[in-house]
Amino acid sequence: MSLDAAVRRRYARQLLLGEIGEAGQERLLDARFRRGSASDANAFAVAADYLRRAGCSERETGDEVQVPDEAAVEQFAGSLYLVDPAAAIIGAFCAVEHLKATLGVADAQAFPTDLQLSTEE
Repeated sequence: MSLDAAVRRRYARQLLLGEIGEAGQERLLDARFRRGSASDANAFAVAADYLRRAGCSERETGDEVQVPDEAAVEQFAGSLYLVDPAAAIIGAFCAVEHLKATLGVADAQAFPTDLQLSTEE
């Protein structure tokens, strides 16, 4: 696959990154992802947005994005007021880890379970 001018303009910043470049962008454009059955919906929505912006496509036949479940998001939040920010942080983390694995830069790591945004109830 060769990147045409429109694609080069769209992903110009990513093409400049040594970890991505032209070959990596081609891998991203070919990559497909899907939601895991136990994934928190809000965290997955954030991850999916990042992955689509990178050039990946959401498909039923894609690789499963490893996003924690709702209970893990609530545990990380530590407070009901922080569930939405917690989902955003986890989603972004999971997207980056999925991109690293897709690009072959590193294995995807699971979100650490020992972190918590707040100790308030």
